[in-house]
Amino acid sequence: MSRGKARLPTWQAGIRGLKKSMPKHLKILSPEEELRFMREELQMHEPAAILDRVIGNYGVLQARSAMLLSLISLCLTVSGFSGHRIAAAGLIPALCLAVGLLLALSSAVMLMLGPLQLRWATRRRCDGGMEQTLLSLIRLRDQRTKRFHHAVLCLVLGLSFYVAAVVQFVLLEGIST
Repeated sequence: MSRGKARLPTWQAGIRGLKKSMPKHLKILSPEEELRFMREELQMHEPAAILDRVIGNYGVLQARSAMLLSLISLCLTVSGFSGHRIAAAGLIPALCLAVGLLLALSSAVMLMLGPLQLRWATRRRCDGGMEQTLLSLIRLRDQRTKRFHHAVLCLVLGLSFYVAAVVQFVLLEGIST
């Protein structure tokens, strides 16, 4: 048994590898630091300008989430037409197809409960005034961004299982004919 560093599962190692690919001179800011950066470095002194920026970030999340939802819909539609043939090819293709579809549906649920929730930013206000409200909206955006990334990971895993089912189907059907 090795006494070195514990090995990470492949997917965690891949995520850590992505984080390492970010230039070292770029720093991820906390919500407080981000708000300070917008005010000082970007010269956004008006709260309305900062609010517009944050609301714009929500729009990006909505658009990307909608794109993922379209991909999930396409996957489900194709499965509706050919899923029964893939499942009939054998137990392993059927299991891969089922797991892939469940993960794709889980991704859709994550998107619906996260980035695609419709909540108007101007209907939220903190007791601490505009500063606390802006910080809360940035924190909420960050939380929804994390849910978006989790949904992407779940969808990629689901599509991987789905593709594995299709490949097995093609191999099995190609061999048997």
